[in-house]
Amino acid sequence: MYQTLILLPALIALAMFNSSSAARVALRVYLPCMLIVPMYLAFNMGGLIVSVTTFLSLFLAIIGLYTWSHTLRFTMLDAFILLYTISAFPSDAQRHDAKLGFYAFLLFFSKCMCPYLIGRTLIEQTSMRKEFAKVFVICLTVIAVISIWEYGTLQNLFQKYVERLLNTWVAWPRQTRWGFARIAGPYGHAIVAGMIFSTGLLLQLWLVGTKSWNSSKFLKFIRSGRKPLLITLTVGLGLFMTQSRGPWIGCGFGAVVASIGFARDRRRAATIALTTLAIAGSLTYVVLDKYTAVDDTKTTDRDQLNASYRRELIATYTPLIEQGGLWGWGSPQPLKNGTAGYSNAQSSIDNEYIMVAMWQGWAGFVLFVGMIAITGIHLIRLCGTLRNRDDILFAYCMLGSVLAMAFSASTVSLADPMQQVWFLMMGWSVSIRPTMSADDAQTSATVGRFAFERVFA
Repeated sequence: MYQTLILLPALIALAMFNSSSAARVALRVYLPCMLIVPMYLAFNMGGLIVSVTTFLSLFLAIIGLYTWSHTLRFTMLDAFILLYTISAFPSDAQRHDAKLGFYAFLLFFSKCMCPYLIGRTLIEQTSMRKEFAKVFVICLTVIAVISIWEYGTLQNLFQKYVERLLNTWVAWPRQTRWGFARIAGPYGHAIVAGMIFSTGLLLQLWLVGTKSWNSSKFLKFIRSGRKPLLITLTVGLGLFMTQSRGPWIGCGFGAVVASIGFARDRRRAATIALTTLAIAGSLTYVVLDKYTAVDDTKTTDRDQLNASYRRELIATYTPLIEQGGLWGWGSPQPLKNGTAGYSNAQSSIDNEYIMVAMWQGWAGFVLFVGMIAITGIHLIRLCGTLRNRDDILFAYCMLGSVLAMAFSASTVSLADPMQQVWFLMMGWSVSIRPTMSADDAQTSATVGRFAFERVFA
């Protein structure tokens, strides 16, 4: 029965296509499903894991690419993400078999390429930047409120719902810190939840800076002057309740970058921000180096042991990465301890960079780091070339988000839906364009919708 529920969002989207543009469907169906529906609500279809967004993202990516392809210029980031997606096939095919290689390619296509194309074609081109940012933040506001129960009781309501629906146990145990639960919401792991809340908080900074909530109908019973603060505090509370230090630090770094966009003298603000980041980064490195340099037999502090575990990952996996060569070891395989991974000593790889290097080898690692660098450089250029204040502030907030995600990825592997959020944000970043006038926006939306209806209606 629940297999039908998995397909329900795609069926709703197909019904909406008769009266709504693909961008509206992405806004009202895809984004809420990606952020709110539990990531473990999925089923195995002949060895391929299918989630609520699999078919939906495929439909939207194809439609967006077809409708707006005439406005796109093939970029280096497009090439890197295309090659990154394709590289999943040889990585699995050479280590396992062609069937697994094909499944790995389909997985990367649905979780990486499709969200990237949605961000690349259905947000900026349709002048729905504020709408997408608002829905993203509203979804996290709802999750934060629901997760207050988890923070105090250690009971995840999202997991409880899925367990009753599927009549099975969801294998994501609760984690605690300082006497309270580390909330995971619908995302499985607290650090992944922290990364998503961090991204939402930086988008919220832009919405506050542009006074985008003043005319919003969301929570209309609250005075417009108090609404931005209430939403900011709620999303910030969600980030706090994850009790995930990596996303906290990453969000702090990102907020420093985003603050440049608020300054009148941005050149001076950039100098201060870079100096702050250099000092904070150096102090963070020194503190973490000392904190993680611990003998496992001489401490019982679980938090310190967890941090030390991540440091040991480098020593454990560096030789394996070198042995894996260009294409790596393919997807994680079952181990003797009942988990999936590459090493019985440290089966959980809490570092996305190491995970990519193990799975896809040096080819995947170079492409992955290259994607981050290209996105960052593109946003830095936009910060200097855009002229509209709202556009400039948005570029800085997106740059801060990329920095926060890149830092946090060193503390966890990208689980769904963070992987989708990651590539959606990259596609969105590379597509940022100057804000159009109201007349131009209306013309653009009309052209985009007609181009779709002419083919599929």
